Amino acid sequence: MNFRIGFLLVIGTLFFLNKTQSQSYTLESINQNHSRNQQLLGNYDSTVSFTNQFNNVRAVGEPNWKKPSISLLPVILTQQFNSHHPFGWNDGAMIQAKGYQVLARPGVNMQYGIFEAQIAPELVFASNGNYANPRYGNPNNTSYTNIFPGQSFIKANYRAISVGVSSQNLWWGSGIQSSLLMSNNAPGFLHAFIGSRKPIKTPIGSFEFNLIGARLNSTSSIGYENNHMQPRNTNNDWRYLNSYVISWQPKWLKGLFLGMTRSLQQYGERVQNQQTGFISKYLPVVGLAVQKQNNFGDDTLDRDQLASFFLRWVLPKSNAEFYIEYGKNDYGVNIRDYLLAPTHSYAYTVGFRKLIPKTDTHYIQLETELTQMSQSPDYLTRNADNWYEHSPIFQGYTHNNQILGAGAGFGANVQTISATWINGEIRNGFLIQRIERDPVNRINKWTDFSIGWMPQWKYKNMLLGAKVQLIRSNNYNWEKGNHSFNLHSRLMVQYNFK
Repeated sequence: MNFRIGFLLVIGTLFFLNKTQSQSYTLESINQNHSRNQQLLGNYDSTVSFTNQFNNVRAVGEPNWKKPSISLLPVILTQQFNSHHPFGWNDGAMIQAKGYQVLARPGVNMQYGIFEAQIAPELVFASNGNYANPRYGNPNNTSYTNIFPGQSFIKANYRAISVGVSSQNLWWGSGIQSSLLMSNNAPGFLHAFIGSRKPIKTPIGSFEFNLIGARLNSTSSIGYENNHMQPRNTNNDWRYLNSYVISWQPKWLKGLFLGMTRSLQQYGERVQNQQTGFISKYLPVVGLAVQKQNNFGDDTLDRDQLASFFLRWVLPKSNAEFYIEYGKNDYGVNIRDYLLAPTHSYAYTVGFRKLIPKTDTHYIQLETELTQMSQSPDYLTRNADNWYEHSPIFQGYTHNNQILGAGAGFGANVQTISATWINGEIRNGFLIQRIERDPVNRINKWTDFSIGWMPQWKYKNMLLGAKVQLIRSNNYNWEKGNHSFNLHSRLMVQYNFK
């Protein structure tokens, strides 16, 4: 009840504040591509990598100590519907559910000098209907309601560095549709951070980074995305996540960005009981070995890690970009092991985007992206399980039972092709998508084929973005001859106060 009262108070505050400028959220699907596209057109800072997105998109200026400023954030209302079974990802606090669900988010941002605070809670309701077959999903679903702190934070910004505590979603790596280690697929989680708020220039190029210590939770009210939406009996202790991302833009190769992400999680009670120094206890990912021969004791600590390397290459003369992210879910024994078995416990995303400009705001966007998360054939001699699965942490790489990285599905392989006509804030896009669902060791392969329409338009102070996909599921639930159709639709309304 206290959460509901607080939520209503925030909404009331938004409508009685008599100020000022409206800002936007970094990872909202309506907003997130504009600045990246402008970089491809040569109209945006060429040193920004777009591989470390956690701050609101706005200019970094000198702190203003004269008076506090209060900005109303856009009010977001997102509605989603699946007619047959769950579909869709990168939807934050929304859950994988059949039927109707809605997410509402108001927000207010406050700044004074180097200090900044934001309150942007999220309310989610899902009808969460039962699934067609209990082998995929919980057959005893009930409606779901939850309130999250959402895109809220408090932090101090000094020059290029930001330090604080946040529950914002993060997006790390070079991918557009999917990110292997950090995306907005799950609800934002509570974390302390220190990171760059703009590229840090050095004699060898520009750097961006973010280092976090976070709390991950589980819930008994929904199934696990890494268990095909089924519940699981597991340790309900919270988990401590220590992660970082770093990217480098070499000054000798304009447009090239190289980077790395790494995450390590461990049960919170185990962390609290460790009798070690601060770094090894709370920042183990900073100094952890990358070869198992240097750290055989790691498996005894009941912790799990993932890492990825990424590349993004911007070609402004061609108005295009190429990107790739390659991840590992386990240690290599040594360098020889990495070289001889590069596909062991791996996943990857590779993509390409090309703009055909008419003007700076009017262009056609063409893109394709492939993501591979099922095991490679070398599992026949050396099993590694699917991406996001490792024995020490039974919840897997999840928060609130939702995968923190690529949300297309546990062990899924995804291929997407899309074309979008863009004229300012008006868009009209189409996509073709194929998803192979956890194919390893399956006699019958479950494959989703879909076509989609993605329009966006503006009416006065409102932006409206929609997505409609018609999906044919062949051998749904890995049952031979069980073919079904699913309608996935999403409508997001964003009301801007200015």
